[in-house]
Amino acid sequence: MSKWKIINDPIWGPIELHPLCVRVINTPEFQRLRSIKQLGGCSYVYPGACHSRFEHSIGTSYLAGSLGRALQKKINEQIEEQANNLQEQQELEKLKIIEKEILCLELGGLCHDLGHGPFSHLFDLMFYPRVKAKNDEWKHEVNSLKMIDRIFKSIKYNDYITSEDIKFIKELIQKPSDRKYKTYKNQPEKQFLFEIIANELNSIDVDKWDYFSRDCHMLGLHHNFQCERTIKLAKVVEHDGKWHISFPKSEWFNLFDMYYTRFTLHRRAYQHPVAKAVEIMITDALLKADKWLTFPPDAENGKRLSKSVKDMNAYLWVTDEVLHQIRTLPSNGEKDIVDAKRILDRIHRRDLYRLVGENKISWKGRPKKEKKKEYLQSLKVWMKPKRLPRWMKQKKIKKKDLELYHTEIVTFNYGNKDRSPLDKVKFYEKDKSAKLKKDEISAMLPTKFEQIYIRLYWKGEKNKKPNKTILKKFHEMEEEWAVFVPTKRTDN
Repeated sequence: MSKWKIINDPIWGPIELHPLCVRVINTPEFQRLRSIKQLGGCSYVYPGACHSRFEHSIGTSYLAGSLGRALQKKINEQIEEQANNLQEQQELEKLKIIEKEILCLELGGLCHDLGHGPFSHLFDLMFYPRVKAKNDEWKHEVNSLKMIDRIFKSIKYNDYITSEDIKFIKELIQKPSDRKYKTYKNQPEKQFLFEIIANELNSIDVDKWDYFSRDCHMLGLHHNFQCERTIKLAKVVEHDGKWHISFPKSEWFNLFDMYYTRFTLHRRAYQHPVAKAVEIMITDALLKADKWLTFPPDAENGKRLSKSVKDMNAYLWVTDEVLHQIRTLPSNGEKDIVDAKRILDRIHRRDLYRLVGENKISWKGRPKKEKKKEYLQSLKVWMKPKRLPRWMKQKKIKKKDLELYHTEIVTFNYGNKDRSPLDKVKFYEKDKSAKLKKDEISAMLPTKFEQIYIRLYWKGEKNKKPNKTILKKFHEMEEEWAVFVPTKRTDN
């Protein structure tokens, strides 16, 4: 009989691991996560932020089990309380959580990030969109599901779960492409379980609870949100005929603290100008070295970096170690390899790309979601020759001057775009669904929940200066659909 293991986690303390979770952890697919930093380039600004997807995944597994057990206990208590109401008791019986479901939740939390590439979101949000085919909609969750298939083909699992349970685990991580869950198709009241790991409804899930706490700890930032309290107060409550994980109305401020923590992490760490500069540099290096990087390394039929996402035998080798591979590539007179190495050398010498301009964007009116997306996309090419040929020609600005600039759109919000994140939270009062009214919320909370900036980075070296005309035009940016206010200016 396999044994449970206990590990000591710096965030949650001693964690007990189910024997099947231990088997999953002891596979190459899971061990690969040790070599993928959780926060991409943030460690170049916050030296302590070197933690990996490995420990985050274990923490998420622990919290998934904790929330599952807390809900299990609450449901059982509610059933006992309705001993004299047979109809209500029968309804609640349908919600009962069994031990195997809790194990599936732990496995889902453990496996939810298996598909991440080098430097986490840098790979899927910054590198891959630049190299993918036109209609390729790949996301890292796709590879998480493929890695799960690989793992369960290589380990014994049928002493604890079935192949149907593996389908359930995969749906806990990513909703099917047709947007309909196959698990519990005939038990819609149990679909609240899909809100535990990846909550599309309001983003209150154990994945975020772990990385909020873990990232703050490793970054050296403080936060007030207590997920342990929220777990104890969570209940499954019916709202308009559907069952959802819900929280007491009195808990609204602690939940707002959670959303505020998200905003703070993006503002102070994830979108930090210097961390972002490093990530842009790493992306540039990956793009230049792409076709010379093969996975598995030195394999005759290896896949190049941009093609590795489609082949799990290759992707298994794709980690942060890719930077070391670039540095050891033979140059052979190839300019792109030389350039990639030079970029990495600049990172090590702290000769980083510089944020030379930042404009705050304020919409005129309330454009719809698709229009906003179209407008922001147009801003990314504000400096292309076909867009502003006249002043570029007048000032004798050449293509090589433009190649030294990078435009980045940065969005800060609380997790619900431009609306209050509390709008989508499910609340209860006296075990019944309840609405949180505006006059029940403090008037001291923000009235605006989203701010968008356009940033201009300059790729030149320390001993050189950016083109003043380009900087001036950036600061004077005008569009009929928005107002631009410079919040960062560099004139030299």
